[in-house]
Amino acid sequence: MSKSLSAFIALVLFAGFSFGGTTVMGEEILITENGIHLGWVTSKDKFTTCHKTIVEIGEGSVEATKARCPSFEKISLVEGLVDGIDGSNQILSVKDEGGQIQKLFFFENTAGQYKTQLKDLEKGDKVIVTVPIPGRVGLIQIERK
Repeated sequence: MSKSLSAFIALVLFAGFSFGGTTVMGEEILITENGIHLGWVTSKDKFTTCHKTIVEIGEGSVEATKARCPSFEKISLVEGLVDGIDGSNQILSVKDEGGQIQKLFFFENTAGQYKTQLKDLEKGDKVIVTVPIPGRVGLIQIERK
């Protein structure tokens, strides 16, 4: 199967499924003592705002919202080799074709019947990862030899 066909199938599957009642496409709000932030959870303890400011979640709470960032990157793909897996923080590191390391958060609510889990991956696996919102894994396709 060609890379472009595989990527297309991954995007179609991604668009067609929601996981745990929510989709990975939607923004979230972080409510802290210091205010309300619009953006996404990008680590177990970090939240990235629409303006790419990183905020510690700490004692704050994260909730679903219908609010949307003014603009953000469209669904993109990261193709490359698994460079590392930080299971305790749910971070997947992928070395892309340009040699850049992309660190992506595997949001646990995105796990589902058709979802590759971090535990299924090994360092060196060739992967195609959809990135529906900056810093977060959508779908992972593994290409093993």
